[in-house]
Amino acid sequence: MNDLFPASFKRVRPLGRGASARVWLAEGPSGLVAVKLASVPGGLRRELEAHRSVRHPYIAHIVQADPNGDWMAMEFAQNERADSWGRGQPMPVLVELGAQVAEALAHLHALGMVHGDLKPSNVLVAEDGTARLIDLGMARGRELPALDLGGTLGFIAPELLRGERPGPEADMYGLGVLLYHLLTRQAPFRDADPAALGYLPLTTLPEPPSSLRPRLPRALDDLVLGLLARRPASRPMPATRVAALLRASLSTPPRAPLVGMTREREILRRHVVDLLDGKPATLVLHGNAGSGRRTLIRECVRAAQREGVRVVPGGADRRALLAELGQGSPAILALDGNAPGVEPLVVRIITEQPLCLTLVRADRPLMKAARLGARHLCPPPLSPEDVARVLEGLEMDRRRAEEFHRLSRGSPGSLLGLALGLTVSDDSLEPIARQVIALLSTGPQTVTTLAERVGLSEHRLLDHVEPLIDRGLVTASGDGAWLMEARADNA
Repeated sequence: MNDLFPASFKRVRPLGRGASARVWLAEGPSGLVAVKLASVPGGLRRELEAHRSVRHPYIAHIVQADPNGDWMAMEFAQNERADSWGRGQPMPVLVELGAQVAEALAHLHALGMVHGDLKPSNVLVAEDGTARLIDLGMARGRELPALDLGGTLGFIAPELLRGERPGPEADMYGLGVLLYHLLTRQAPFRDADPAALGYLPLTTLPEPPSSLRPRLPRALDDLVLGLLARRPASRPMPATRVAALLRASLSTPPRAPLVGMTREREILRRHVVDLLDGKPATLVLHGNAGSGRRTLIRECVRAAQREGVRVVPGGADRRALLAELGQGSPAILALDGNAPGVEPLVVRIITEQPLCLTLVRADRPLMKAARLGARHLCPPPLSPEDVARVLEGLEMDRRRAEEFHRLSRGSPGSLLGLALGLTVSDDSLEPIARQVIALLSTGPQTVTTLAERVGLSEHRLLDHVEPLIDRGLVTASGDGAWLMEARADNA
């Protein structure tokens, strides 16, 4: 173990140690510094070389160093690791820290380097809240192979796990993981077995951070997920643009948090990854109006779009639609299983197997499609414990979970409508939706009666009603036969 502590500095206390170096707080001619001692002679030579060309306010700078790479003394303020510092910090402060880290990465990228090991312990925060990016020991030019890059499981980009060459996009993935940690206090991928972090980024996608932190601004939710895209080309770039997008994201309204349906959402995310790997699939999401089918499909389509998957409109005629699906690049298609001629179309898609993820929303299972291998999912209602977690995340009294569970009947959309007090102006509703709410304001009605009064079939009526249920404006009876205005139901 190399222990040649520089004579010009006096040890104060140890700050930490790793496989390649130990770090001491020390006092020197100009005040306190962090002295990093290499575990082997010359072990810091590469990091020292990287620092010689780097000068940025958000990257820690070297005060003095051994020319042979045995030790280096770096600036020291009352710094704290980003993960411990971030506890209890307001969202704008966390986002600003992420923007500063993005600017530091932009400086490295402009010099032709990638950091290679971005994680909370390598981002220190000074007393004034400014970032200090440290540990350039992995940083190097982009021409070197990925196997020489190193990194930390849980923060390594999927392409590096596949053995591909590193690029700036890998650092942006690390920034996404860092932001996910700061905003949710959880990792994007979680498993009891640490080794799982070596393959989970290759087989699935992270759940939206807004699922773990309700009321997250919509643009921030999308940006973090974009940084965590499996395909490097799909991540937002360059880092300077990401810094600007982070700061601007706070001005966007929140997205209603997605709750429950954990298993079903994970299944759909894995199918998006399978599609990128060349495996088509057809899934039928069936259940009553307001059960969450639209929510599942909407989230899956957004995840596919972030990965660069083509979204094929479902309204085209059958011949044009099949031609569009047959272009060869991955596509995603959402269909209304209640529309005329949809089941034969689904059967043909399964038979021809274009590179497509087909999602069908239906009231009941499609048996012909099932016999050909279509997977069926039925969204389950929320449990009282699910409701309690949602209320807790919304800073509401979780002791009201049973009450909210009873009123919402376990419907995710109805629960959010109740808990968040969602309201909507008449101008934002379609004429038929306004007519439905006006009719329900006089009291509960059966789906059959309401369809007759509106002049639609029951299936077409439910197409207009389901978004209202999702937004908490209308609720349905447990068997789906009756509809009522949500506010009247809660009175």
